[in-house]
Amino acid sequence: MTTNTSLQLLNQLSFCVFDLETTGGNHNTDKIIEIGLVKIEGLKITEQKSFLIKPEMHIPDFIQKLTSIKESDVDDAPLIEDVIDEILEFMGSSILVAHNTSFDVPFFNSVLRRLNKPELTNKSICTNLMTKYMIPNLLSSNLNYMCKIFNLKHQKAHRALDDTLASAELLLKYLTIFIHKKIHKVNSLYYPKNKFELDRIHYKNETPIDEIISQIANLNSPVLITLKGTEGVVLFSFPSNGTSLETQYLTKKIKEIPFEILTIKMIGPFFQGLIELSTYFSKLSDALQKETIEKLCEFHKIQLSDVNQSTMLDFSHDFIIMNHLIPEQFVIYPMQSLHHKMELVFRYPTHQNKLVQYINSKSVRMSQAKLKKDHLSPLIHNFLVVYLGQSSEYLLINRNSQKVITSDLKDPLEKFILNNPNNYNFPQTYL
Repeated sequence: MTTNTSLQLLNQLSFCVFDLETTGGNHNTDKIIEIGLVKIEGLKITEQKSFLIKPEMHIPDFIQKLTSIKESDVDDAPLIEDVIDEILEFMGSSILVAHNTSFDVPFFNSVLRRLNKPELTNKSICTNLMTKYMIPNLLSSNLNYMCKIFNLKHQKAHRALDDTLASAELLLKYLTIFIHKKIHKVNSLYYPKNKFELDRIHYKNETPIDEIISQIANLNSPVLITLKGTEGVVLFSFPSNGTSLETQYLTKKIKEIPFEILTIKMIGPFFQGLIELSTYFSKLSDALQKETIEKLCEFHKIQLSDVNQSTMLDFSHDFIIMNHLIPEQFVIYPMQSLHHKMELVFRYPTHQNKLVQYINSKSVRMSQAKLKKDHLSPLIHNFLVVYLGQSSEYLLINRNSQKVITSDLKDPLEKFILNNPNNYNFPQTYL
């Protein structure tokens, strides 16, 4: 497959993106007050329509406030039965798209049933669900936020045409990504999982080495490179900041190791890559474990003797907070249990109460010696301790004898966020 073939595949598809504003969520009693429709053909927006609809019922105050649609705005609007045929003609046989098809399609079908018309039989795609498949660990997939992180226009949230245009732009962004990732089946649009995630890419062993190295060299964020053999056996894993020395080393390993699948994964902060490396480290040969630590020390200007000790070094703090790969998201770990199952991904200040509960809960378990250990290799553990000692891109905090409250975290977190902006440019830069 080539990008040209993928372009031809998607270029022939017709999409109708639509959005409903309603008096509420009950299919039996609520009514449509506005509908927006946008046609996409040839991977371009070709036509758009919108209708204010007279619902013949009171529009609840909170809906009026949410949508800015007042009852006086729809006094002279047509009834849904007056425009339904025009709407259906616009939709035609196109693939229907909405940012929440589980609401919009069933609600529209309920209107068709009330009007004694056949329900829609079009295939449908949900850009909200598509987002969750393509951007793992995303805490919020609402349309406003997606437009923000993809730098798309979205002028009036909760107005049908503006939401529809924003959803259409988001769909076009995803279609471009599908083309870059060489989609070869239309069905993959409906379930883009395990192949189209934006933070990772998988290469088979027949892929030209130059293509792989070019991909690594063009990234400006840390990545984890993992090579697997038959039956998924891990042969090699290494986190990289993308320096020329690291790229030279990775090129050498990729050429000499007979892998079946090579995965590049964007990891955000380098420390996150070290934690992910730790899950594979024990599966590497003793010689490769030794080489991995030596190379990590070399690339990060750490004395090997500081890491290669017979005793486990102590972390100086109880918790570590860092940026997440995804904008406006952060990750916290207890230092005693550096494992992805123990992480909390959060937004601040949205999830500040959840963060406080996490810290207090883990602190209690630490004091009771009940926190599950991570069983890190001594070499990885010691490297993490030394590495943290020379890095300033992480927030380290200690537990108190008293419970932490929200105000305790406000100043250090806001200072950390100010001094450590998320520069990974994800998901606009993707694999």
